[in-house]
Amino acid sequence: MNKARRMRIVARISGVLVGMIGAAGLCGCGGRGDSRLNTAGTVPTTTSISSVTPTSTNPTVSGWPVRTITRTGIDRDITPTSGALYWMQGPDGLSADPVTTMPMRYDLVSGQLISGATITGLVGSPALTVTGGWVWVVIGQGSETLAEQLDPTTLALHATHVLSEASASYPPSPVLTATVDGPLWVAAGEDVWALNPTTGAVETSFTTAGAVASMSTDPAGILLYVSSQLSAVDGGEVISEYSARRGQLLHTSNDPGSVGAGTVAATIGGVWVSSRTGNAGGADELSSDELQVVSPLQQGFGPFYQTMGVGSGVSDGVLWLTSISQLTCTDPNQGAVRASEAVDLEGPIASGHVLYAEAPTGGVVAITPPAACWDTGSSGG
Repeated sequence: MNKARRMRIVARISGVLVGMIGAAGLCGCGGRGDSRLNTAGTVPTTTSISSVTPTSTNPTVSGWPVRTITRTGIDRDITPTSGALYWMQGPDGLSADPVTTMPMRYDLVSGQLISGATITGLVGSPALTVTGGWVWVVIGQGSETLAEQLDPTTLALHATHVLSEASASYPPSPVLTATVDGPLWVAAGEDVWALNPTTGAVETSFTTAGAVASMSTDPAGILLYVSSQLSAVDGGEVISEYSARRGQLLHTSNDPGSVGAGTVAATIGGVWVSSRTGNAGGADELSSDELQVVSPLQQGFGPFYQTMGVGSGVSDGVLWLTSISQLTCTDPNQGAVRASEAVDLEGPIASGHVLYAEAPTGGVVAITPPAACWDTGSSGG
């Protein structure tokens, strides 16, 4: 199960989600958008509340202290804020069939755990984020993508924004990403929309002509990176760089040797791309200028290239690399390794020098990384 879940770092290989891609282009044909307000107000009808008492801090075998927050099952797309954690609970997002999932909120002070209403449809990953004062969840139903706007305290439904595909080439298995002081980006199939993060109004849209697997915006809120499938038959991926404000295409880079579209994690001046070739895969940093490979300097098996692939994510100013046997913190701009331990975790994201992640057996954990992870002058394991 863990290996299957870890395949989120590579393409959603299902044939219904991928297709041939030409040069990524812009158009005004990203589909319509409309909103359906929840007239029931802010009182949720299906929200359940419980209190969770975290277990005491116990060090892992490698020495990084780990605290269990919940043991609620498959919990993914973890999003921390100053006072709460949010995530999606339910089946993994790789299924080509509709699944039932639900948003969750954990209060970091009181330990209160709230579950929102269940949602059924096609889901990508990540399918949840917090921006514009709301919790946003996206799910595909038929030829439509639903962007649900939830109250950040109660998870009550405020509004549902309906995004229709410009074409029926791909069943929508949507993903999203927020932008610093900018739009909420939603993608499903080959279509990409920029939504106002406060109102949900569509500000711009375009098509990539290929199935989008992952999106990420840089810390300055200037650039949007999109990973799309290159060929349904031969695999490969296309990395596209856009203006995060207007959706204008700036650069593209093709990798025909990849199994399929991987994930992107933007940093200052570049983007880390995780992809696979056969039974192994790795992470490379492409520069924001022309998308040329700039890191890591050392090639071959190691933290950046491993069996079953390497996941990458940038948060709290650190690049976190994950694999089936290792968790590594590195400099996101140069790729210098700061610390590395034999910890098996999913989807780590840091906030306030605490690293939150999915435990391989399910649930959410909080990890205290060593000081070296935050020390820009440190390197080595």
